[in-house]
Formats: sequence, C-alpha cells, structure tokens
Amino acid sequence: MSRLLGTCLLWSIVAALYIQRAKADIHIPCPSVPRDFYPGVAPQNSSPPYVLNVTDKDGRPLHDFHFIGSEAIHTISLSGKQTGNDTEKFVGFIINIYNDFTDEPSGDFVTPLPQGVKEEECHYEGRSYINEVVMNSTAKEWTNLQVQWKSPKKSPAGNIHIRASVIKEYGVYWDGINVTLKYMCPTPGCYLPDGCPHGLARNKYGCITCECAGVAAITVQFSSLLFIAIALLYNFM
Repeated sequence: MSRLLGTCLLWSIVAALYIQRAKADIHIPCPSVPRDFYPGVAPQNSSPPYVLNVTDKDGRPLHDFHFIGSEAIHTISLSGKQTGNDTEKFVGFIINIYNDFTDEPSGDFVTPLPQGVKEEECHYEGRSYINEVVMNSTAKEWTNLQVQWKSPKKSPAGNIHIRASVIKEYGVYWDGINVTLKYMCPTPGCYLPDGCPHGLARNKYGCITCECAGVAAITVQFSSLLFIAIALLYNFM
C-alpha cells in the first residue's frame, strides 16, 4: 500500500514539474502596432510629439534615475506636447515594460486602470517572465494618460525599460518612445578575514557580492529536480 501511495505521489510530482516546464515554454507575443494594427506601415521617423515620464510617489521625476527598493509605486505619464494653445492628441497607445534580463521580472501595473485602458499578459521578445502591457480599449482622443506601476519585489532586478508606441491617427504612429529606470548596487556589508585571491565576485547585475571571485556556482536543472524527487521517494518507501 505504501509503495502504491509513493508511486502516485511520484507521478504527481512529475506531472507538476512537467506542467510548470510546459508553461514556461509557451510564449505569447506582446501586442505590436506595426504587426497587429498597421502591417507594412512604417512608424514616423520624426521627433515624437509625445512625452513619456515616470515619477515616484512624491512626484519627483525618475527619468534615467537610479532607483532602489522593491515594490515601489511609480506613476507613468504619456502626454501630448503643447504647441501654442493646442495639445497634441492621440487615439491609441501601447506601453510595454521589460527588464534588461530575459529571466528577470519587470514589475506590475497597479489596478484598477483608468477607464478606457486594458491590460494584457505576454512575453516581450521571448522573455521567460510574463510581462504586462497596457493599451487603449476604447476609440477616443487622449491628451494625457497616467497609469501606476509597481517595481519588482527583487532589488536589484536589472534595468527596467518603459516603451510606448503612440497612434496619432489612422496609419500615423511613433514607435519606441523610451524611458529607462536604472538600479543602484547595494554596498556589500561583509568581512572576509582570509581575503580573496581574485577579489570579490560580481553578480550578473555587476554588483559586488560577499563571495570570492572564481567560485563555481551550482545550478539545478529540470532533470536534476526530477531525479532528486525520485530518490527521496524511494528512500521513504
């Protein structure tokens, strides 16, 4: 009886790991103005009449600013530039947020979203993490849009890029309006009395760690996890 229960538990673990891996292999492309709305129509190559800004909770601008902290709330603003008494309008938009690293999170949009805005989940340019994108859900004219975004829980997690595509009118759009939020490496608070012959190691973000350089890292793959699960089960049977 115990062997039967162990076998059932084993296959449950195998199925769960397989489903998790299968989900990771499914990639949903993010919406794209040239691909999904105007195939064959190139974006405008002039300076865009729109401005993309990011501010912190106190209203301070964070354009190309080094930010620290996890799950901090920021406001993303997309606005038309003002010419005389007129403000440039737009009828559609897509705002993507993605990380420099394809295996790192990029934060989340904060709900509820403004009226006329919807959110979709996708994989930006093949990244393994699910990205969130916001876009217009109604046909109307906009002069200003504000959405809130929460930074990743992990810090640092890589540079965060906010990228907007803006549609002025049918077939006329600007692509790649960008803001980059950079990170600041924390100061390592460690003491290694024996020192490190090759100095301290750096992680993939370029930040100094409390480990000696040259120490090999151990990675656990899917097959290794499966083997460990099988071995543990049979030890208890």
